[in-house]
Amino acid sequence: MNESLLETVNGMSRSPGVYLMKDRQGDVLYIGKAKDLRSRVKAYFLASAKHPPKTGIMVSRVHEVDFMVTASEAEAYILESNLIKKNRPKYNILLKDDKHYPYLRLSVRDDYPRLDVVRRIVKDGSRYFGPFVPGSHLRTTLELIEKTFPLRKCRNRIDGRKQRPCLNAQIGRCLSPCTGAISKAEYGRMAREVILFLQGRNRQLIRDLSMKMEQASRYLEFEKAAAIRDQIRQIGTLTEQQKIISPSMEDKDIFGRARSGEAAACVEILFVRGGKLLGKEDLFIEQIGEEKEDEILRTAMMQYYSKGRLIPPHIFAPLAIAEAEIMEKAFSDISGSRVRMSVPKRGINLKLVRMADENAGLALQAHLERKDRDLAVLSDLQQAAQLKKLPLRIEAFDISNIQGEYAVASMVAFHEGKPLKSHYRHYRIQSVEGADDYAMMEEVLMRRYGPGDDAALPMPDLILMDGGKGQLNVLLQVAGEQGFPEDTDYMSLAKGRNHEDGEDGAERIYLPGRRDPIVLDPSDPVIHLVQRIRDESHRFAVTYYRKLHIRETLTSRLQEIHGIGKKRTLSLLKHFGSLDQVRRASLEELALAPSMTREVASRVFDLLHEEAGRTS
Repeated sequence: MNESLLETVNGMSRSPGVYLMKDRQGDVLYIGKAKDLRSRVKAYFLASAKHPPKTGIMVSRVHEVDFMVTASEAEAYILESNLIKKNRPKYNILLKDDKHYPYLRLSVRDDYPRLDVVRRIVKDGSRYFGPFVPGSHLRTTLELIEKTFPLRKCRNRIDGRKQRPCLNAQIGRCLSPCTGAISKAEYGRMAREVILFLQGRNRQLIRDLSMKMEQASRYLEFEKAAAIRDQIRQIGTLTEQQKIISPSMEDKDIFGRARSGEAAACVEILFVRGGKLLGKEDLFIEQIGEEKEDEILRTAMMQYYSKGRLIPPHIFAPLAIAEAEIMEKAFSDISGSRVRMSVPKRGINLKLVRMADENAGLALQAHLERKDRDLAVLSDLQQAAQLKKLPLRIEAFDISNIQGEYAVASMVAFHEGKPLKSHYRHYRIQSVEGADDYAMMEEVLMRRYGPGDDAALPMPDLILMDGGKGQLNVLLQVAGEQGFPEDTDYMSLAKGRNHEDGEDGAERIYLPGRRDPIVLDPSDPVIHLVQRIRDESHRFAVTYYRKLHIRETLTSRLQEIHGIGKKRTLSLLKHFGSLDQVRRASLEELALAPSMTREVASRVFDLLHEEAGRTS
């Protein structure tokens, strides 16, 4: 251990906290948590320490150790997970597939609650329900809610004074609280019925609705009684489709696991809500080495739950996990309510854990088979294009503009044949005027691979350009100027020409040092992979172009509104943070913004919602 590192370790606090081990370049190698920071970190560097091979290699590369003190071990657990997510260190266990399935949020703090679809849980006093796995289940649930419990969808301030109901009210999808058509108390009762429905307490809900139907009949309110009857039928139909697997009707997550030697592991979660199995999620982990199963499970749980997800009151695991009590405290802090972890010994929960284990094994087998197929296609690409090495990481670029207006570019990254969306980047062209695609591409490549934040991304094995020889030559020029690694490969893909031009229509792959392009069979999986990557870069660029065009066009239109101008437009954007937030604001919120009046706010509100209607 060098003197500087020794001094840092000896000076560490004996408090709980998180430590970050870094190499000579300052890259984070490993992030860990500890009850006693000094003792834990010092143990890595003792002469008597016996590390597994993977840990030994990591320790030999450590040049610097940073640390952060926390108030408790539970806080250290949460901080560790958040830092791992942010830095993705090479020697930590990392979740490979980590989707955010949708939840429903009911804004119960509002006088007239509304439902939103969200993908992260925040402590805002709302009620959250889910996750909905797969996401298609959410559409079915929302359709039923809209027909059965017509909550409002607008974000307007409700005062009951609006003269004309909205379109949703006219088609029976809203009870029009804005016009005073429903009282606050009656609307609140409907919101409570939505909560019962989303909690899976359908039997109680049907009993309550049946009583309301009978009461309406006694008072000769036959239309109201018929509407409630239809509600009961719709809820009953859904209830019949849902299988109750837990008589206690509780909310819980069931974990299972499977591993394939030191190569990979799968942690599976079964979501049980209201006693019903809603779905599952598979979390894959690569290169697990000699990690113990309880550590794999612990890390997967912490990384999963620390990222804005709903944590149920009960979590069941297939095996005992060290420091489970601290994890319970961390999960309780995240969720804001008591969370208990346990290993079931008998009954339905043990059966569910075994089911999760079995499904994890099947999912891992399918995952490894898909990976083998993807690697086989990459190997075929290496052979077909005579690449220097297997292109495990591919980055692709595209330019999008109309005659130089709102010129933007995209960079997408693929790892082992799959999109790595956290590494996607988009750029707005800054230094090029007019429609000069070559100059635009040169600027973007310099911004990606030159000095700057994006230089921290890993260098790709293969860089793919959308275009022909011209685009490829720009790439080669930048590569030479920036001193790219010698084993980096380069390629461009030109779209096939029409048969009317006397060409075969097949796409052409251009490579450095080759006069003629490579033309592959259109049915070859290799060309399908390259096309998919190219098309994804094009989609990402076009999406950003459209967003930018709409935003700037709308900003210009805002400035043209009588009474707003450039100064008030900038003030609005500064106050709300973005044009999207301005668009989401209610009329009351707009009127209360700095330098605004209610009259001007009304003009802005009408314009934004008119534009939203056109683009929806």
